Amino acid sequence: MAVAQDARPVDSGLTIKSSVNEVLLDLVVRDKHGKLVKNLKPGDVEIYEDGVLQPIRSFRMVTAPEAAPQPEGQPTAKAEPVATQKAGSASGPLHTLHLVCIVFQNLDPNTKKYALDAVQSFLKEELPPGTWVALFNLGSKLTVLHNFTANREELLQAARNASTGTTLDFAGVASAILSAQPNSVTTTISGSAGPSGGSITVTQDFSGGDLNNYAINDASVSTGQGAALQRGELVQQRRVFGDLEGMRETDQIIMMTDELGRLPGRKTVLLMSPGLMTTGDPDRFDSILNRARTRDITVYSIDVNGLTPNSNTQASTAATRRVAWLSKSQISNASDVGSNMEQMRQDDYLHAAVRKSDTQATLRALSEGTGGFLIGSTNDLRKPFRHLLEDMDTHYEVVYDPVSDKYDGHFRKISYKLVRPDLTVESRAGYFAMPSLEGSGPLAAFEVAGLMALDAKPQPHAFDFRSAAYEFRADGPTSQSGVAFEMPATNLTATPQPEQKTHRLHASILAVVKDAGGQIVDKFSEDSVWEIGDDKLAVAQSQPITWTHPFNLPPGHYTIEAALTDRETNRTSTNVMTFDNAKHSGIGLSSVMLVREVEPVKGQADAADPFQFATSRVIPELATALQPATAPYVYFVVYPDKAKAEKPQIEVQFLVDGKIVAKQTSALPPPDASGAIPMVVGAVRRPGHCELKIAALQGGEAAENSVEYTVAQ
Repeated sequence: MAVAQDARPVDSGLTIKSSVNEVLLDLVVRDKHGKLVKNLKPGDVEIYEDGVLQPIRSFRMVTAPEAAPQPEGQPTAKAEPVATQKAGSASGPLHTLHLVCIVFQNLDPNTKKYALDAVQSFLKEELPPGTWVALFNLGSKLTVLHNFTANREELLQAARNASTGTTLDFAGVASAILSAQPNSVTTTISGSAGPSGGSITVTQDFSGGDLNNYAINDASVSTGQGAALQRGELVQQRRVFGDLEGMRETDQIIMMTDELGRLPGRKTVLLMSPGLMTTGDPDRFDSILNRARTRDITVYSIDVNGLTPNSNTQASTAATRRVAWLSKSQISNASDVGSNMEQMRQDDYLHAAVRKSDTQATLRALSEGTGGFLIGSTNDLRKPFRHLLEDMDTHYEVVYDPVSDKYDGHFRKISYKLVRPDLTVESRAGYFAMPSLEGSGPLAAFEVAGLMALDAKPQPHAFDFRSAAYEFRADGPTSQSGVAFEMPATNLTATPQPEQKTHRLHASILAVVKDAGGQIVDKFSEDSVWEIGDDKLAVAQSQPITWTHPFNLPPGHYTIEAALTDRETNRTSTNVMTFDNAKHSGIGLSSVMLVREVEPVKGQADAADPFQFATSRVIPELATALQPATAPYVYFVVYPDKAKAEKPQIEVQFLVDGKIVAKQTSALPPPDASGAIPMVVGAVRRPGHCELKIAALQGGEAAENSVEYTVAQ
């Protein structure tokens, strides 16, 4: 398979800016309570890059109104591309990556409608640059309803289609039983007799509560000692259910912070919830707040009950009044068992009134403890959402010139030191030192993954792939060269798609070319997807996948580092090779390469791509061990010396195990419009070690190159 024919570009979504010559950072500074700090001075912050202090050239506070307005019709901002920069120009800003996580928690059909309206209202607002939004459902696990995107319509549709369901309320399920307190069940048996026989009638009378009428006909079920103990246990369970629910819901929040905390950048969580119950343990709740703050998570809770007279605040008030009445009743002389038990439970009721009934207060504590605020008891969300966005886009803008001028693709780690130890900074952890290359835009997510693999120690190696560099035209200030990468398709995971009766293969490659000083001078990347019919999968997997890339560089010594990733399983391998690019005069001859396939191209060949000629494109064969049935061909290009009148020739020698088995000298056809003469020549196929030597001859001068391979017995 050749990528040029079968690859379909993939929009990987997330893009990350690269920086050259100047670094512009967004810094969000918070105190130990998660509140924004807005009074810092330039001397209050020190910035280090790979441990080296960087001189700060500019430091200022930026608030939301200073942000440039976005065009109408684009309420959700995309990460803007950075224009190609020349040496000495300023880079695009390293905006803090804003990840907005809309999380649905414990919604029912009524609150879900309010939540959907809230999502729609939020997405109508203008979001800060570099903002990406995703949808989640928080239940027994954190489920992704839609991946991070800047597409508002996709998010709205995903929210409408979200099957959030309802959480099982144990107390609610058991309420009918717990409220039934039968005092007795009376069984009456009556009978009659007469000349024609007799009859017996059995009736049951229930007093107190709404017990299931399909009771077993045994009075001991309701009046026996075991039944009485069971009813008392159920009442106790009703009190315990509150503790269980508080533990369950706080466990959900802990799980949410742990999962979202692994994401990069600033995480703003819009928690759509009808309320949050806790266990009442302040240490446990404080640990939740600390988890969120250390993971750069700010929670803005939205009470999806909206503005309603039946709020849980009123429930808390009613429960508190109940406690007050019980306290007052203690001065009475009532001494029955029921009254005494109620008075003993007043502390439990007060506890529940504070931490269980007013679940909105817990949402407020969670939000304010992480630097956000509660949006509750309102049906007008525009003002609080605008306040939220102002918080998101309030930051310090810092500009500095990096001390290092080496752009080698290395990840430059940025660290911060503040004059006050109780402050924390939210910003980029660093950036990849990439130069400004012609035609190169922002780094895509798959390119960042490739750079991370190349920067790793040790570099990953999940599978094998081959690479080779070829020299072509070398008679000017820069030399035309090319590189090829080849991998067996069997190394890629084929994901079945039963509905389409296909399998999907997905691979990405990133390669950087470095000069002798380690500076990146060229970059190649491609993200490719193949949809292959089930009936053609075996044939497709029997073929290697090949990528080719041309480049022009001055003479010198170069290193090519490549990372290839199986996107279906996120397995990555790296490869490093070196080559020398020499300048030649007189008649020129390219590298000689084995050819696996010659395929047609649309229109005329691209003169900038030396793998193309006339209306064809060659696919190199990087394997040098050939099977007996293989019919080998080689490809090379002759570059006649225009200053000489003599017509060029080629001399071809075939050697097997060091012995010449054939030798031939031939005239060459006229050069093409670019002055090159591309050639495809059949090679010898004999068992053993084979070598093909090519010599280009013109006016007493010669240029020579060769290729070696083996043919199995």
